[in-house]
Amino acid sequence: MKLKKQWSMFLAVVMIFGVALTACGTKDETQTVGEAGQQTEQNSESAYEGEKVLDYYLSSEPQTLDPQQMWGQPDIQVENMFMEGLMRFGKDDSSLEPGVAKGYTYDEATNTYTFELREDAKWADGTPITADDFFFAWRLAVDTSGAYSFLIADYIEGAADYAAYDKAAFLTEKDASFANLSEEDQAARIEAMTEEELNAFQAKKDELWSNVKAVAEGNNIIITLAVPAPYFPNLTAFAVYAPVKEEFYNEQNAASKYGIEAEGLLANGPWKIAEWVHKDYFKLVKNENYWNKDNINIDVINMKIVNDVETRTNLLKTGALDGSAIQSKDVPDFEDMATLEQLNLQAMINRSDFSIFYIDFNHFDNPITQNANIRKALMYAMDRTSFVEKINIGDEPALAIIPEAFPGLEKTFREENGIELFEDNNKEKAKEYLAAGLKELGMSELPTLDLLIGDGDIDQKVAEKFQADWKEIGINVNLVPLPWAERLTRLQNGDFGMSASGWGPDYPDAMTFLELFESVNPNNNGKYNNPEYDKLIQAAKQEKDAATRIQYLYDAEKIVIEDAVIAPMYYRNVHFTFKNYVTGVVIRGVGATTDFYWTDIDMNAKNAEKQQ
Repeated sequence: MKLKKQWSMFLAVVMIFGVALTACGTKDETQTVGEAGQQTEQNSESAYEGEKVLDYYLSSEPQTLDPQQMWGQPDIQVENMFMEGLMRFGKDDSSLEPGVAKGYTYDEATNTYTFELREDAKWADGTPITADDFFFAWRLAVDTSGAYSFLIADYIEGAADYAAYDKAAFLTEKDASFANLSEEDQAARIEAMTEEELNAFQAKKDELWSNVKAVAEGNNIIITLAVPAPYFPNLTAFAVYAPVKEEFYNEQNAASKYGIEAEGLLANGPWKIAEWVHKDYFKLVKNENYWNKDNINIDVINMKIVNDVETRTNLLKTGALDGSAIQSKDVPDFEDMATLEQLNLQAMINRSDFSIFYIDFNHFDNPITQNANIRKALMYAMDRTSFVEKINIGDEPALAIIPEAFPGLEKTFREENGIELFEDNNKEKAKEYLAAGLKELGMSELPTLDLLIGDGDIDQKVAEKFQADWKEIGINVNLVPLPWAERLTRLQNGDFGMSASGWGPDYPDAMTFLELFESVNPNNNGKYNNPEYDKLIQAAKQEKDAATRIQYLYDAEKIVIEDAVIAPMYYRNVHFTFKNYVTGVVIRGVGATTDFYWTDIDMNAKNAEKQQ
């Protein structure tokens, strides 16, 4: 893999959560179905005049389709189809394409980006998209403390001050004794704020927002950054930076439908959501008011929600799906040319998706997982090597945080900071840590620990492997399978002791992984809090010298391992195949994993196959 070519500009954002699809094979750069690998010649479409329909799947029911609140890959996968920000992800991991903005310029002297809005950008209802739609959305994200609101608060000048000023700060300014009240009494005082106080608070918030350096000038949005961030344009392709039409939001939010029902969604992207039958399917249809509609080939996308991998594979084999990811145990079958020919499938696309999967720990109200020695016992007991050899075949053991092939300063980050930062499958060391932890806790043995996992068949198999590893050293773990949305809610609420989790890159810099464990990061579900660690992250965010900055990141990663903040499991490789009549599907390691923006389909060939 040519790393410098692949990461030549910036990466987009992807948040991947839960236990992965299993896979094996070789890694590759971003690939496009029908433009890479082997493909059978397609039939002519000259006589076809009907709708072009793509049948695909979604692995889980989204928690929300509110762009400012969404957090997970299922949500982002759908959002990428019906929404669009200033920029959108390109065909390559390293590229961007124009979105609502025609493009942008950058002034290094002032650290300012200028995005030129296109005049033909419209909402699905035909009304124009304006700069105010973006500003409303960004303020909304911060006001509601969305999971990714820090991508606005930490980057746009003045936004951090706005985000930090809450009702508690207002009341403390008014009466210093407020700070001495108990947490319960503070909450009661906030609840009892008078109308006059609420109005004064809102006036102060308005004043602070006026100082945020995101302004409209003619047909341009001008954004001044608070920190050095050459990857900032990629953030504008991410969901939290998508626009929101204020009038529509207020109407649908009042009806408790915004972001959670089809009628509570207003598209500005290539497709719009016509139907959303919860836990069953989505139907998306082409958005006739989309500025680039003439270059969108697919008229209808049917996405069936299928979290069971065996079911999904069978749907692919029977022709109910036009493509699918392939799990590891099925890879040999789908690498066989006879099988591909029989099922009318293209050769598989194999690549890393730059994600790490790990065990997340509660660091704030669970005495057992708060104990560093117990966490280390769990981490060292795990046999990742046999896991990727026998279960998630082809994935890589994760013995650090930053995934393999992710860029560092001159080489990959792993080459620069060490391929392995701890030893895999050291049961004796794990027992030593367990004994030390039990002594500190005043226990002779641990109670059974609960581990939240996904409710898919692969989630169970992955978790059972590590459950067996822990049992070998005397730690019993109970597996708690939950649907995606429920598990996500419990994580966000801190209602867990341990959880199978994962993370992928938001941009081409190790900070995208390491800022996750900063105490103030809203995605720090375990609420790990280490002032030394926070200091390193803040120093790296402000540092302009590349060598000094990356040393801060090297040191930060080592702290994560030394403190066993999480227990790394594996780095994932993914594998996809599509029917021969499908072309132009982009498979990325960043952004929505599968992107149908450039996809086309030979409906004559598809219909002919169904008639066989």
